[in-house]
Amino acid sequence: MSDSNALKVALERLLDGRATDEDRLSLQTALLAGRIVHAFGERSVGIGGDATGAVIITGDVQVKFDLPEEAYERFIKGLFPTPMGIPPPFPELIFIGREDAVQKVKTILGIADGAVTKQQTAIIRGVPGVGKTTLVSVLSRDPDVARSYSDGVLWASLEQKPSLITILAGWGRAMGKTELLRAPSAEQAGEQLREILQHKRMLLIVDDVWEASHGALFLAVRGNNCGLLVTTRLTRVAEALALDSPDEQVYKLEVLAEEDALKLMRILAPGIVAQHPNECRELVNDLERLPLALHVAARLLRVESKYGWGISDLVRDIRSGAAIIEAEAPADRVEGGRIPTVRALLQKSTDMLADDIRDNFAILGAFAPKPATIDSEALKAVWQVEDPKPTIRELVGRGLLEPAGPDRFQMHALLVTHARSILTSQ
Repeated sequence: MSDSNALKVALERLLDGRATDEDRLSLQTALLAGRIVHAFGERSVGIGGDATGAVIITGDVQVKFDLPEEAYERFIKGLFPTPMGIPPPFPELIFIGREDAVQKVKTILGIADGAVTKQQTAIIRGVPGVGKTTLVSVLSRDPDVARSYSDGVLWASLEQKPSLITILAGWGRAMGKTELLRAPSAEQAGEQLREILQHKRMLLIVDDVWEASHGALFLAVRGNNCGLLVTTRLTRVAEALALDSPDEQVYKLEVLAEEDALKLMRILAPGIVAQHPNECRELVNDLERLPLALHVAARLLRVESKYGWGISDLVRDIRSGAAIIEAEAPADRVEGGRIPTVRALLQKSTDMLADDIRDNFAILGAFAPKPATIDSEALKAVWQVEDPKPTIRELVGRGLLEPAGPDRFQMHALLVTHARSILTSQ
């Protein structure tokens, strides 16, 4: 049986409610590799569907399933069964090129062959928009994770000013305990929760951590039989939470490989990529293959193409970063009932900086070359300071600069554009 036909059989069993864990694992693996694409509603037309729902298996033989809403929901719930507890929201973004990331994070957690060999803390670090939240959402529904943590998942997104006691109390309620909200402090609520978790096998997922002290509370809460998965955009937070073994516990989520990034663009805007393959390849690389930027760019291109104006002007604006920075983020980034702009998402990081550090970051928008790598001597000259190292340490710690070799530092293209926008608004 060909690979595509084997996946077709597994998918049919999934839709009929007869799928095994092996079926789900093979389908998930194919999905992560871009062998299976799916969409609902208008987006399904973009992948060749019929404006309801579509699932397409590519490869030696292409197989397409046009699915009504009920069947599409059955596909989603069957492929990614909702775990018990409080799982993260289902990932709405197309997830491609992350097979290696899924396996490596499971290894850090101590998961092998569907069992936990050693309880561990895994910390996923990466720049804004690289897909950290989407990755943990997929991991929370992974069959190996489900077997390893049979009591389910507890998830929370902290952001910058979390109500820790409210989060802990919510976790307690999910396990039938209502008294945690009456605890006089988050630390005491954490102690009560730890007592409950001592008798559970659960994966605790703490997303978007901005302060090491916040993450440390959940390290203390974790029971002996529970795993802990943390995401942060901040290098210093990741290193602080990793205690003595950052090389073993921290996984840096990189941008997509070029072919995976092109595959994502081809799925999101197939007609445009087919008509303008060279321009789209250049665009993907100018955006440095960041998933957030690729999703936003594809949406802008799809809209522009409907007007029949061509896409050359828009591609130029996107490649410069101007169109991306002011566009709305993907719908799964909704905050307070509204979808923020990409600028607003990035601004969370720069708003935390002291004024002088923020000014120095903004200057890089004018001086950073493409690709945006620079050494400390150049930074000393640009910032006009005697010693650039304290500022470099702060920007690296905030995830706004990345070490790129001995005494060299790099800045993602989207952050360069954000820096430039700060500079021009001053």
